[in-house]
Amino acid sequence: MKIMTGIVHVVCILVVLCVLLTLPGCTGEGEKGSGPQAAKTEPQARQAKAGGFTVPEEGTPAERVRKLWESTGPIMKVDAQANLIDREYQNKRTPLFSVWVTLQGKLSLAPQKDERAQRVIPEVLKLIDDLYGFPGFTEERREKDRETAKKFFDKRYGRLEEEIKALK
Repeated sequence: MKIMTGIVHVVCILVVLCVLLTLPGCTGEGEKGSGPQAAKTEPQARQAKAGGFTVPEEGTPAERVRKLWESTGPIMKVDAQANLIDREYQNKRTPLFSVWVTLQGKLSLAPQKDERAQRVIPEVLKLIDDLYGFPGFTEERREKDRETAKKFFDKRYGRLEEEIKALK
């Protein structure tokens, strides 16, 4: 009798696992969809997103850097004028930093190379770190770096803007 009960439990567990694994939510298949709707959502799923920003997939490396700068630069400018607390700057840093790092990785693997476009990205990343604060530093160090970054922000931002606009 105990053996029969054990077998029933094993069979029940296997049935539950099979049912769970065949549900769309467990396999990820439900996200892809089927039919004409899948054709619409598939490219959207493939779009590279980092922190809510979309990494430009089309164009030359210079065009992609310019497009990303156009979407993130104004946000940095506004944040430089804001008086947020450290935690708020840290929360805003991650989306900006990750989208630029993602673009940097994509450009390094792209068949078409553009050294000038690739060299400007570390400068943008440095500006982000200085303004929003490098997570590995203490809060006091981040605030000191942020104060310095804000003091010279317009000059650095303007130089980056000119450099990015000059990319061909």
